[in-house]
Amino acid sequence: MTMKTITKIISLSAMTLALASCSDLGSNPMHSAERSRNLDNPKVTGETYAQQVCSTCHGLNGQSINPTFPNLAHQTKEYIATELHELKDETRLDPKAQQFMWGVARNLTDKQINELADYYSKQPAPVNTNYADPKLAAEGKKIWQEGNLSQGVPACSGCHGENAEGAANIPRLAGQHKNYLYKQLMVFNDDYELVNDHKDIQSNLELPGTQENGQPWRAGNNGAVMELMAHGLNDEQKEAVANYLQTVR
Repeated sequence: MTMKTITKIISLSAMTLALASCSDLGSNPMHSAERSRNLDNPKVTGETYAQQVCSTCHGLNGQSINPTFPNLAHQTKEYIATELHELKDETRLDPKAQQFMWGVARNLTDKQINELADYYSKQPAPVNTNYADPKLAAEGKKIWQEGNLSQGVPACSGCHGENAEGAANIPRLAGQHKNYLYKQLMVFNDDYELVNDHKDIQSNLELPGTQENGQPWRAGNNGAVMELMAHGLNDEQKEAVANYLQTVR
Protein backbone atom coordinates (compact mmCIF):
# COMPACT_ATOMS: atom_id res chain seq x y z
CA MET A 1 0.00 0.00 0.00
CA THR A 2 1.51 3.35 -1.03
CA MET A 3 1.75 6.49 1.07
CA LYS A 4 -0.66 8.13 -1.39
CA THR A 5 -3.23 5.41 -0.71
CA ILE A 6 -2.79 5.66 3.08
CA THR A 7 -3.19 9.44 2.95
CA LYS A 8 -6.35 9.06 0.86
CA ILE A 9 -7.80 6.54 3.33
CA ILE A 10 -7.06 8.79 6.29
CA SER A 11 -8.50 11.85 4.53
CA LEU A 12 -11.68 10.00 3.55
CA SER A 13 -12.09 8.59 7.07
CA ALA A 14 -11.69 12.01 8.63
CA MET A 15 -14.15 13.51 6.13
CA THR A 16 -16.71 10.78 6.80
CA LEU A 17 -16.50 11.29 10.55
CA ALA A 18 -16.74 15.04 10.17
CA LEU A 19 -19.83 14.77 7.97
CA ALA A 20 -21.44 12.28 10.33
CA SER A 21 -21.00 14.68 13.21
CA CYS A 22 -23.14 17.28 11.44
CA SER A 23 -26.22 15.14 12.01
CA ASP A 24 -26.13 15.63 15.78
CA LEU A 25 -25.27 19.32 15.96
CA GLY A 26 -28.49 19.99 17.81
CA SER A 27 -28.11 17.22 20.36
CA ASN A 28 -24.60 18.03 21.53
CA PRO A 29 -23.27 21.29 20.04
CA MET A 30 -19.95 21.35 21.90
CA HIS A 31 -19.04 17.78 20.99
CA SER A 32 -20.21 18.15 17.39
CA ALA A 33 -18.28 21.36 16.81
CA GLU A 34 -15.13 19.59 17.96
CA ARG A 35 -15.74 16.60 15.69
CA SER A 36 -16.51 18.65 12.58
CA ARG A 37 -13.52 20.97 12.94
CA ASN A 38 -10.96 20.99 10.13
CA LEU A 39 -8.22 18.57 11.17
CA ASP A 40 -5.54 20.86 9.74
CA ASN A 41 -6.47 23.40 12.40
CA PRO A 42 -3.75 23.40 15.10
CA LYS A 43 -6.46 24.02 17.70
CA VAL A 44 -7.86 20.51 17.18
CA THR A 45 -7.17 18.52 20.34
CA GLY A 46 -5.00 15.43 20.42
CA GLU A 47 -7.96 13.35 21.55
CA THR A 48 -10.00 14.44 18.54
CA TYR A 49 -7.08 13.65 16.24
CA ALA A 50 -6.72 10.23 17.86
CA GLN A 51 -10.39 9.41 17.35
CA GLN A 52 -10.76 10.77 13.82
CA VAL A 53 -7.36 9.99 12.25
CA CYS A 54 -5.21 7.61 14.30
CA SER A 55 -8.11 5.23 14.91
CA THR A 56 -8.13 4.38 11.19
CA CYS A 57 -5.05 2.19 11.70
CA HIS A 58 -4.55 1.95 15.46
CA GLY A 59 -8.15 1.24 16.43
CA LEU A 60 -10.53 2.94 18.81
CA ASN A 61 -8.80 3.78 22.08
CA GLY A 62 -5.49 2.65 20.58
CA GLN A 63 -6.28 -1.06 20.43
CA SER A 64 -5.38 -2.09 16.90
CA ILE A 65 -7.27 -4.89 15.15
CA ASN A 66 -4.81 -5.17 12.27
CA PRO A 67 -1.53 -6.75 13.50
CA THR A 68 0.42 -4.64 11.01
CA PHE A 69 -0.21 -1.61 13.20
CA PRO A 70 0.87 -1.46 16.85
CA ASN A 71 -1.40 -1.08 19.84
CA LEU A 72 -0.94 2.35 21.39
CA ALA A 73 -3.27 1.90 24.36
CA HIS A 74 -1.50 2.24 27.73
CA GLN A 75 1.83 2.94 26.03
CA THR A 76 4.17 5.19 28.03
CA LYS A 77 3.55 8.87 27.43
CA GLU A 78 7.23 9.70 27.00
CA TYR A 79 7.76 7.01 24.38
CA ILE A 80 4.77 8.07 22.25
CA ALA A 81 5.83 11.71 22.38
CA THR A 82 9.40 10.86 21.39
CA GLU A 83 8.27 8.69 18.48
CA LEU A 84 5.86 11.34 17.19
CA HIS A 85 8.55 14.01 17.31
CA GLU A 86 10.92 11.74 15.36
CA LEU A 87 8.21 11.03 12.80
CA LYS A 88 7.32 14.71 12.50
CA ASP A 89 10.97 15.67 12.06
CA GLU A 90 11.48 12.75 9.65
CA THR A 91 14.44 11.46 11.65
CA ARG A 92 12.88 8.04 11.99
CA LEU A 93 13.61 6.68 8.55
CA ASP A 94 12.67 3.01 8.50
CA PRO A 95 10.48 2.25 5.46
CA LYS A 96 7.24 1.63 7.38
CA ALA A 97 7.60 4.92 9.23
CA GLN A 98 8.03 6.75 5.94
CA GLN A 99 5.14 4.90 4.33
CA PHE A 100 2.54 5.23 7.07
CA MET A 101 3.49 7.98 9.48
CA TRP A 102 5.55 10.80 8.00
CA GLY A 103 2.58 12.43 6.31
CA VAL A 104 0.34 11.94 9.34
CA ALA A 105 2.77 13.45 11.87
CA ARG A 106 4.14 16.25 9.70
CA ASN A 107 1.66 18.94 10.74
CA LEU A 108 1.18 18.00 14.39
CA THR A 109 1.96 20.76 16.87
CA ASP A 110 3.95 20.12 20.05
CA LYS A 111 0.73 20.59 22.01
CA GLN A 112 -1.11 18.00 19.90
CA ILE A 113 1.77 15.54 20.29
CA ASN A 114 1.67 15.97 24.05
CA GLU A 115 -2.11 15.52 24.08
CA LEU A 116 -1.94 12.42 21.87
CA ALA A 117 0.70 10.88 24.12
CA ASP A 118 -1.33 11.69 27.21
CA TYR A 119 -4.54 10.31 25.67
CA TYR A 120 -3.08 6.95 24.67
CA SER A 121 -1.13 6.50 27.89
CA LYS A 122 -4.40 6.70 29.84
CA GLN A 123 -6.29 4.11 27.76
CA PRO A 124 -6.86 0.61 29.22
CA ALA A 125 -4.08 -1.87 28.55
CA PRO A 126 -4.81 -4.12 25.56
CA VAL A 127 -5.61 -7.79 26.12
CA ASN A 128 -4.42 -9.56 22.99
CA THR A 129 -6.49 -12.66 22.24
CA ASN A 130 -4.82 -13.52 18.93
CA TYR A 131 -3.16 -16.92 18.69
CA ALA A 132 0.38 -17.26 19.99
CA ASP A 133 2.35 -20.49 19.59
CA PRO A 134 2.71 -21.99 23.12
CA LYS A 135 6.11 -23.57 22.43
CA LEU A 136 7.54 -20.39 20.96
CA ALA A 137 6.01 -18.30 23.75
CA ALA A 138 7.70 -20.50 26.37
CA GLU A 139 11.06 -20.06 24.64
CA GLY A 140 10.44 -16.34 24.35
CA LYS A 141 9.67 -16.06 28.06
CA LYS A 142 13.03 -17.65 28.88
CA ILE A 143 14.86 -15.19 26.63
CA TRP A 144 12.86 -12.32 28.11
CA GLN A 145 13.78 -13.27 31.65
CA GLU A 146 17.31 -14.63 31.15
CA GLY A 147 18.55 -13.24 27.84
CA ASN A 148 20.80 -15.03 25.37
CA LEU A 149 24.11 -14.52 27.10
CA SER A 150 26.13 -16.66 24.70
CA GLN A 151 25.37 -14.04 22.04
CA GLY A 152 25.74 -11.07 24.37
CA VAL A 153 22.01 -10.45 24.80
CA PRO A 154 20.98 -9.59 28.38
CA ALA A 155 17.50 -10.20 29.76
CA CYS A 156 14.96 -8.02 27.93
CA SER A 157 13.17 -7.47 31.24
CA GLY A 158 16.16 -5.48 32.47
CA CYS A 159 15.03 -2.50 30.39
CA HIS A 160 11.41 -3.15 29.49
CA GLY A 161 10.32 -4.48 32.89
CA GLU A 162 9.50 -7.93 34.21
CA ASN A 163 5.99 -7.73 32.76
CA ALA A 164 7.02 -5.72 29.67
CA GLU A 165 5.33 -2.67 31.15
CA GLY A 166 8.00 -0.26 29.92
CA ALA A 167 9.14 2.89 31.69
CA ALA A 168 9.46 6.51 30.55
CA ASN A 169 11.10 6.43 27.10
CA ILE A 170 11.33 2.63 27.00
CA PRO A 171 8.17 1.25 25.37
CA ARG A 172 5.56 -1.00 26.87
CA LEU A 173 5.48 -4.26 24.87
CA ALA A 174 2.95 -6.32 26.84
CA GLY A 175 0.07 -7.47 24.66
CA GLN A 176 1.60 -6.05 21.50
CA HIS A 177 0.95 -7.83 18.20
CA LYS A 178 3.55 -10.53 17.53
CA ASN A 179 3.62 -9.68 13.80
CA TYR A 180 4.50 -6.07 14.53
CA LEU A 181 7.11 -6.97 17.14
CA TYR A 182 8.82 -9.50 14.90
CA LYS A 183 9.02 -7.01 12.04
CA GLN A 184 10.48 -4.36 14.33
CA LEU A 185 13.13 -6.77 15.57
CA MET A 186 14.01 -7.50 11.95
CA VAL A 187 14.31 -3.75 11.25
CA PHE A 188 16.76 -3.41 14.13
CA ASN A 189 18.67 -6.47 12.94
CA ASP A 190 18.90 -5.15 9.38
CA ASP A 191 20.16 -1.80 10.67
CA TYR A 192 22.99 -3.54 12.53
CA GLU A 193 24.03 -5.47 9.45
CA LEU A 194 23.90 -2.37 7.25
CA VAL A 195 26.30 -0.41 9.41
CA ASN A 196 28.70 -3.34 9.78
CA ASP A 197 28.65 -3.96 6.03
CA HIS A 198 29.55 -0.30 5.42
CA LYS A 199 32.35 0.41 7.85
CA ASP A 200 33.78 2.88 5.35
CA ILE A 201 30.97 5.28 6.25
CA GLN A 202 30.58 4.33 9.91
CA SER A 203 33.27 6.73 11.14
CA ASN A 204 31.21 9.65 9.83
CA LEU A 205 28.06 8.63 11.71
CA GLU A 206 26.88 9.62 15.15
CA LEU A 207 24.66 6.56 15.53
CA PRO A 208 24.81 2.97 14.32
CA GLY A 209 22.05 1.75 12.03
CA THR A 210 22.18 3.43 8.65
CA GLN A 211 20.79 3.43 5.18
CA GLU A 212 22.97 3.22 2.09
CA ASN A 213 23.26 7.02 2.16
CA GLY A 214 24.68 6.97 5.68
CA GLN A 215 21.57 8.19 7.50
CA PRO A 216 20.24 6.24 10.51
CA TRP A 217 16.97 4.38 10.16
CA ARG A 218 16.09 5.22 13.73
CA ALA A 219 17.36 8.04 15.89
CA GLY A 220 18.22 7.83 19.58
CA ASN A 221 20.25 5.62 21.86
CA ASN A 222 17.43 3.14 22.37
CA GLY A 223 17.53 2.29 18.67
CA ALA A 224 21.28 1.73 18.79
CA VAL A 225 20.96 -0.59 21.79
CA MET A 226 18.16 -2.56 20.17
CA GLU A 227 20.19 -3.13 17.01
CA LEU A 228 22.76 -5.00 19.09
CA MET A 229 20.09 -6.96 20.96
CA ALA A 230 18.22 -7.97 17.81
CA HIS A 231 21.41 -9.07 16.09
CA GLY A 232 22.11 -11.46 18.97
CA LEU A 233 18.88 -13.38 18.33
CA ASN A 234 18.27 -15.68 15.38
CA ASP A 235 14.98 -15.45 13.48
CA GLU A 236 13.28 -18.18 15.52
CA GLN A 237 14.30 -16.52 18.78
CA LYS A 238 12.94 -13.19 17.56
CA GLU A 239 9.68 -14.93 16.71
CA ALA A 240 9.66 -16.58 20.13
CA VAL A 241 10.04 -13.28 21.97
CA ALA A 242 7.28 -11.75 19.83
CA ASN A 243 4.93 -14.66 20.58
CA TYR A 244 5.62 -14.40 24.29
CA LEU A 245 5.00 -10.66 24.48
CA GLN A 246 1.65 -11.02 22.75
CA THR A 247 0.51 -13.24 25.66
CA VAL A 248 1.63 -10.90 28.45
CA ARG A 249 -1.19 -9.17 30.29
